[in-house]
Amino acid sequence: MTHSATLKVERFALGVHCRESMVQLKTPIELGYRFPAEWEPQAAIWFAWPVRRTLWPDCFDRVREQLAALYVLAARFQPVRVLCAAGEQDGIKAMMAAQGDASAVELYDYQSDDVWIRDFGPLFLIHEQRRELCIADWRFNAWGGKFPEQSKDDYASAWIADQLGVRRFAFDQVLEGGAVESNGAGCILTTEVVLLNSNRNGETTVAKVAGQLKAGLGADHILWLKDGLVGDDTDGHIDNLARFFKADGILMAEVNDSTDPNYPALLENTQRVQEFRRPEGDAFASVQLPLPDPIFHDGERLAASYLNFIVLNGAVLVPTYGQATNDAKALERIGDCFPGREIVGVDCTDILKEGGALHCMSQHQPLV
Repeated sequence: MTHSATLKVERFALGVHCRESMVQLKTPIELGYRFPAEWEPQAAIWFAWPVRRTLWPDCFDRVREQLAALYVLAARFQPVRVLCAAGEQDGIKAMMAAQGDASAVELYDYQSDDVWIRDFGPLFLIHEQRRELCIADWRFNAWGGKFPEQSKDDYASAWIADQLGVRRFAFDQVLEGGAVESNGAGCILTTEVVLLNSNRNGETTVAKVAGQLKAGLGADHILWLKDGLVGDDTDGHIDNLARFFKADGILMAEVNDSTDPNYPALLENTQRVQEFRRPEGDAFASVQLPLPDPIFHDGERLAASYLNFIVLNGAVLVPTYGQATNDAKALERIGDCFPGREIVGVDCTDILKEGGALHCMSQHQPLV
């Protein structure tokens, strides 16, 4: 897939209106866009195909086979779109053909630096009245400059907007998609440890960041958790900690062992969730989801979480970690939160070695 279309781009500096061609620009919230929840109908789910063997030096070929199987699995439920350079496409097609029907998988000729399209890819917003899609394109700096290869990833959102021919709002601040979680009704969950971190946008404040998120994502309320998981290269993304499962319900990570290094942070996060109030003044329903037992790689603890699941049309794909009892409990609890959807476990024991799981490597495109 290599076509392009005429694209309207509006640029903003730190969420503040700027002048371009002497025209006063309006932000997404002023124009009536909103950030939909992931359980709303989707037009497609996006992935990025890995080509750098250094990402998984001990299991690269196996991971690529697993990802090909993941694309075929997701295509059972809805269209799948994969960033994959032309030179790699014959190989991925062969791998997918070995897994089943890949007719709903569309390959886009773009080579990303990494696979974590949730963080570097576009945040899709929708306009309810006009049934119109737009892209909120924030800068990506590899989670605070932790990794040097990031230029292709930073440009990917603009490239996708061009392919789809949709309106793009370009923001001059760093924001990863895995750092924000929407209930589709104006509330966004995020963490202080990421969005207030000076490695993203320099020194800032809660009020300033909240204003930027509201303007740029069409939100009304920002709900702040504090810290993330031990070993998380992102510093503490929300998609390992807490996820909306309905407009007034939050599924959140917990550990029961008070000696676990994650215990203090998750306890405080739980207390904050219980204190959150919806715009109507009511509390959110809350459900606890235990983390898997600690997983280590090269002597370091990995940020393993069952909350890193993907919601699709009619299904939820849940990461599993080779822990039969814990995996089964997680699948059951997530199934209770998403009744009527097929719950499918996907082994992420190898994928996790690169620092993420299913949600991190996917980006949903809502249906309009």
